[in-house]
Amino acid sequence: MVLSLEPLTLANLKVFESLVHDPSLAEEFDRLQGAGGMERLLTDPFGDPGLRWVARAEAAPAGVSFGQILPDRDGAWAMVRIGVVSSHRRQGIGEALLARTMQHIAALEPKPRECCLSSWAPNPEAAGFATTHGFRHARFIWLMERPRRPGVTPPAVAWPAGVQVRLFDGSEGAFADWTAVYNESFANHYHFVSSTVGDSRALASASDFAADGLALAYRDGRCVGFCRNELYPSRGEIGLLGVVPEARGTGLGRALLRWGIGWLERSSAARTTLMVDGENESALRLYRSEGFEVVRTREIWSRRAEESSPTEVMEH
Repeated sequence: MVLSLEPLTLANLKVFESLVHDPSLAEEFDRLQGAGGMERLLTDPFGDPGLRWVARAEAAPAGVSFGQILPDRDGAWAMVRIGVVSSHRRQGIGEALLARTMQHIAALEPKPRECCLSSWAPNPEAAGFATTHGFRHARFIWLMERPRRPGVTPPAVAWPAGVQVRLFDGSEGAFADWTAVYNESFANHYHFVSSTVGDSRALASASDFAADGLALAYRDGRCVGFCRNELYPSRGEIGLLGVVPEARGTGLGRALLRWGIGWLERSSAARTTLMVDGENESALRLYRSEGFEVVRTREIWSRRAEESSPTEVMEH
């Protein structure tokens, strides 16, 4: 078999798009579906062009890889997504894409300390692939959904005393407040991704960014919480919801969650969902108490960037 790997360019963008829309990969890459899917990929402020590849087997489109270099308090780590269409699996294509990815990561300066793979579970093929290449289970992320009930209106929002809520208006102050409240809210979370105002601007520049789907909560003139909603072809998602440490326990998180639910239902999203770290017990309790149920599980595997996989060791 003749296997070729091509960097993603405008010339093969349609090939890449056709692969992530293939029935055997579309569910795995649900965030790339719809008219805005490729734009989300190409405008991702953390997306790395050196991790975007198209694989061909005997000139036929066969697989893709793409990823992000994500900054955090310890430096940076990489999240890599690899997909091979069902007709071309077990031909070494995934291994080739991973090898090219690790080669790129090794050449970065500074080099990310860790590389992660991810897949919806259960997926024995993905789990076997990760294990074979030296990746170890790191985390489960849960997709939760709040079932729609005909005739039942979204829950009423009760804002805590002293809190004022503003919709994102695109001003300099709003960008600064959004960035600061996000960083402070998530600073101690697993794989916290630090953000700059420039990163926030990149997110807001996407054509499917909904300014009225981003609420900023203020107390005593300071932004202490936020909720940002996102719309995908198959579902609406409370993409991020955060409250700074000193404002927790006041009911602000519940109020922001209810605001997000109402916004998604008014937007006619097919489903109301969110994703949460499986080890974030306080968030899980809140979401369950508001009617959310776990409907899918996403598994993350991790490997130190400097490690060689067992197969690489054997090849030497």
